[in-house]
Amino acid sequence: MPPPVPLAFKPKPKAKLFAQVAKANISGPKFVPTSSYEDFLYLLQLKEAFSNLPQATIISMYQASLGVARAFQGSPSHPAVSRTLKMMTQGPTRHQVLIPLTPAAAKIVVANVVSAVEFCNKGLVSACSKLRVESVHKAWDGMSMSTNSVTSVAELEVIKQWLKKTAGFDEVTEVEPCLPQSKSFLKVLGVPYWNSKTSLPITPVQVAEALSSSPLFEGIILASMPHII
Repeated sequence: MPPPVPLAFKPKPKAKLFAQVAKANISGPKFVPTSSYEDFLYLLQLKEAFSNLPQATIISMYQASLGVARAFQGSPSHPAVSRTLKMMTQGPTRHQVLIPLTPAAAKIVVANVVSAVEFCNKGLVSACSKLRVESVHKAWDGMSMSTNSVTSVAELEVIKQWLKKTAGFDEVTEVEPCLPQSKSFLKVLGVPYWNSKTSLPITPVQVAEALSSSPLFEGIILASMPHII
């Protein structure tokens, strides 16, 4: 067994630089400067708009507006998050047939759901079609038929004729089966998260008002209120 090493010959711990000690003692959100000059100006605008708030709150607001993955420095306890922006949303499935009906006509179809499925499939078989109606249920302003594949124009006409026979509709009652269609969605990037006048998060109503006052959105009608993410 080797003899113990005298204390005078033991290696001394390496001295830390002042910058390393100061960096280790920093608490709270850590600001990572970006290479974008516009982001730097935006941070200055936040500081001027909210001069009464502490620096940590200003940095938190900056991080919330840019995203956690971009402005937050990763650490063992708070690793950096990487997110991929989704520029498209999934529309309704086309394995269904939508049939706009009046409330009275939809009530008749609901009362004969089983017969509607059987008669429509009978008509599809007679037309030598591989399409099958799996279920019928009330949806939106009418009915929705779930199918095993995408319905063609000819198959829509077969469903129309046999559905009118099942429900006993006369020629005056309009039955126009159609495939679902997606609406156009627009994602606007770079919208401020905080309202500079109220120091509160921006609301969908304020975004809608800003869009309506912009000449770029002249003639565009919003189908619903904007969704802030």
